[in-house]
Amino acid sequence: MLKGKFSIEVRDDETSCKIGLKLRDFLLANEMVEDKETPDYVFAIGGDGTVLRTFSKYIDIIDSVKFLSIHTGHLGFYTDYSAKDFEKIFFDMLALEPKVEQYPLLRLKAYCKDGKLIADSYSLNEITVNSHSGSTYAAKVFINGEHFENFRGDGLCISTPTGSTAYNKSLGGAVIHPQMDLYQITEIAALNNLVYRTLGNSIILSKEDELIIKPLKLDNHRISVDFRTFNYDTVSKLYITLAKDKKISFIRYNDVSFWKRVKRSFIENE
Repeated sequence: MLKGKFSIEVRDDETSCKIGLKLRDFLLANEMVEDKETPDYVFAIGGDGTVLRTFSKYIDIIDSVKFLSIHTGHLGFYTDYSAKDFEKIFFDMLALEPKVEQYPLLRLKAYCKDGKLIADSYSLNEITVNSHSGSTYAAKVFINGEHFENFRGDGLCISTPTGSTAYNKSLGGAVIHPQMDLYQITEIAALNNLVYRTLGNSIILSKEDELIIKPLKLDNHRISVDFRTFNYDTVSKLYITLAKDKKISFIRYNDVSFWKRVKRSFIENE
């Protein structure tokens, strides 16, 4: 049985709230302590969106927190338990030792035209960059300080392995196992001509690679980090890497593989 402090984050619907109350009673009865500020374990009850919001809430202490999710939404890539069998978690927690899986995060730093840092954020799923007015987005793309391509189109999506099954997949990007220290850039409706020429494929970058995006127009920018969206009047440079100082940890009690979750969500639910 787990020992220490816990917090429960619940999506605002009847099913999730009922499960949250039952889980809270179980944890308190087994001598765990509720602590919303500095928990050792965080239980997210809802869909993957609930996990993303919970991750954002605890980003400052992410290295000292372990997450477990109960799925009551439409997709459940971060979850091993569903609403119909959630009580199994009580037996598993009493009888089994969990294993811990760590997944990489993205880090974004954005700068305005005078060089001032205007954003410093971490992402569990993806970062997308485009124009907030809907106009064409044009930028120079650099990898490890060297100019790689000139992009023109609707925008760019930069995703973690865990985010590879989200927006990235709908754009035709690769699906990557979440424990691999990689990230990828996927184009959003690129326009290729004699001036703007891109690779046309998703680009897989290693944990050592550094991505720099320099917009050709300094104004009219939208940067989305997971579920959060920010509009900026001026952006001169975006610096994106795998985070070197943070990872997210999930505890697992069963052997539901990532590929089984992919099959369950996109191909068939056995």
